[in-house]
Amino acid sequence: MKHLFLYIFVWLFFIPNAFCNNKIDSLLNISKKQEGKDYLNTYLKIAEDFSYGSNGDTIIYYAEICHSQALLLNDDIGRLKALFYWGCGLYSSKQYNSSLEKVNKVISLSKELERPREVLQAYYLKARIYQGSKQYNKSIKDFQKAYRYSISLFESENKEFAIKYYHAIVKQLTYTYWYAAEIQTGIDFIHKELNTNTSFSEDLLRVYYTNISFLYNRGIDFRKAETYLLKAAEISNKSGIKDHIYMDQAYLGALYSNLGTHSKAITHYENALRIAKNQNDNNKVSYILQNLGLNYDANGDLKKGVDMIFDGIRIFIEKEDNYAIAKAYQHLGRLMIKWHSFKDADKYLHKAISMHNERNLQYMAITDYANIALSKYSQFDKDSTQYYLDILKRKAEKHNAPIGKCSYFIMKSMLSLHFDKNPQDVFMNLKKADEYCAITKSTTSRTYINKIYGDYYLMVDSLLQAKTYLTKAWTKRNSILMLKDRSNIAQSLSEVYKNLNQTDSAYLYLQKADSINKKIHHREDVLMLYKKDNEFTVLQAKEKQKALVKENKKLFNRILLIRAFYIILSLSLISLLVIYMKKRTRRLKTEIQIKEKAREQLKQQSQIDKTTIEKNNELIRIKEETIEELKEKLTSNQTIFSTEEEVNELEALLSVKLTTEDDWDNYLQLFSKKNPNFIPTLKNRYQNLSRNEIKIFTLIKLGLTTREMSGILMISPSSVNTARYRLRKKLKLEVDQKLEDIIEKMIAETQV
Repeated sequence: MKHLFLYIFVWLFFIPNAFCNNKIDSLLNISKKQEGKDYLNTYLKIAEDFSYGSNGDTIIYYAEICHSQALLLNDDIGRLKALFYWGCGLYSSKQYNSSLEKVNKVISLSKELERPREVLQAYYLKARIYQGSKQYNKSIKDFQKAYRYSISLFESENKEFAIKYYHAIVKQLTYTYWYAAEIQTGIDFIHKELNTNTSFSEDLLRVYYTNISFLYNRGIDFRKAETYLLKAAEISNKSGIKDHIYMDQAYLGALYSNLGTHSKAITHYENALRIAKNQNDNNKVSYILQNLGLNYDANGDLKKGVDMIFDGIRIFIEKEDNYAIAKAYQHLGRLMIKWHSFKDADKYLHKAISMHNERNLQYMAITDYANIALSKYSQFDKDSTQYYLDILKRKAEKHNAPIGKCSYFIMKSMLSLHFDKNPQDVFMNLKKADEYCAITKSTTSRTYINKIYGDYYLMVDSLLQAKTYLTKAWTKRNSILMLKDRSNIAQSLSEVYKNLNQTDSAYLYLQKADSINKKIHHREDVLMLYKKDNEFTVLQAKEKQKALVKENKKLFNRILLIRAFYIILSLSLISLLVIYMKKRTRRLKTEIQIKEKAREQLKQQSQIDKTTIEKNNELIRIKEETIEELKEKLTSNQTIFSTEEEVNELEALLSVKLTTEDDWDNYLQLFSKKNPNFIPTLKNRYQNLSRNEIKIFTLIKLGLTTREMSGILMISPSSVNTARYRLRKKLKLEVDQKLEDIIEKMIAETQV
């Protein structure tokens, strides 16, 4: 049954991939005939193949099967691998906390089983988890731990495996320093490792060179970036490893683009593009196309540049690569600024800012803010320019970005020059920009600084100094993005030569300025740019429509689920209500029965009480009759009392109803006066007599009949007889002995 279920599941969910996952399909077919460890190993292989992709749910599914099977077989190695693939699946699904839990188990178990490969893999995955959840400090710490561990395996049998991971670890560690805006810390770390590991092979040292140049190229020091990158490229060309050659050529293209040497950048990007096309890697191709397009445009070939940029963007959108799309928006924004399409420039740059902030790529966002400030400046919007410059300044200071600080002071000097006409502020801001440009060694920044210095000296009528700086700026004019700024350099030089009375030179540069201005407004170029932008807008609209259809489908399914949920909830509530009403009805019925029973018992008790009351009334009547009879006897026979006072006392006693213990206490006290020795003698002879038994003895002593005693005691005559019988039994009297005989005997003994 297990194999049948698996077979059905595979055919239901993986038919669309039947032709692209032949290897996995073959493994699934093999697994149907397997059991035990063979079955487990086949599924581990399937989970491993999926773990290299981004289908997290599929990885989790197969990893769970492997983990359950490994537990059944008590296979620790199988359980270890299953946990690792499970962690990979959770990471791909962005379930970072759950993934971290699995990875920590992998680290513990792999150390226990002495499996160094799995330890290294787990360290690396743990660092990627923290990187994905944007906990960059923790990510750096774990990447460094993975890095140290990989180096420790260089002298073991796992050397090749460790070197493979060493390449990936250093690369991702470098990116994480960048993401965390800790570029200088990353540079210091790699410098330290370079000085420590001088005995490493060239291939291993190349990793340091490539990654430290990447960090220097983030606006820190372009010349140092070039030095290290050329070393890396020399090593990769010797080795002939295509991936390494591609990476170094692409990095050199980016470096020379930042330096404003666009012809060199184009050469290196073209080399990288050939490798990417031979490898049929669309991701690499799209990245190179974008950057190559920017450099063609900067070098004067607008049509070719725009074609490449939009082709590269199209691939990124199809691949849903958000990081690359954000970068593409940044490129488009810069392109639109250059060709004075400021509305579109602002649109694309705002999108880039939003996406870079979402991914916490602050260095990229700093570039976006610098570009949008330049756009607002070009639109002569001083307030908006100042607003974005303030944001740029805060972010550049917070993340210690020299290129951002340099851009800020360049733009501030431009504001002071063209809006405020304040030479002192211009010069002060230029000095600060100059300091940061000396750190970054950016050709573009240096060109802008030379241009503004030239305009500043022209403002203060220092013509020779103005000529020197403007000539330097004109020499490097192609490094400047804005064609208008290139035109302004030519115009300023024309004005300088005019004031120096060198009219030929003045006219020459005026012609150059006109030529650039005509290019900006060249109808075909402008129409072509807008046509491409419209095509891109249509493409975006189609992608949005696809996304909307997809979202609508999800929404429809969600609505169905919600409806089903509410139907089930309603039925459940109705069922619960019915059950509650039934229970409530039963409870009320039971309560009614209990009340009926209580009423019946109360009725019975009432009848008993009524009978008791009637019986007590009868006894009271008998007692009163008895007392009346005793009174009559006393009246007719007073000789048994020695004095008249005693007769009156007894008569008074009999006149009182002996209904309470206090009445009986008074009676016994009066009785003891007449017979002082009777009760003490009785108690002395029969020590276990009760108070009621003593009462009976005193009444017998008075010579009362059973009927008379029952009237006084308020009990029935039969109860009196029963009490007399029990008393006889207690005193162990013979059958022919009477209680009266005991009393007479006691009186006789007392008199003697």
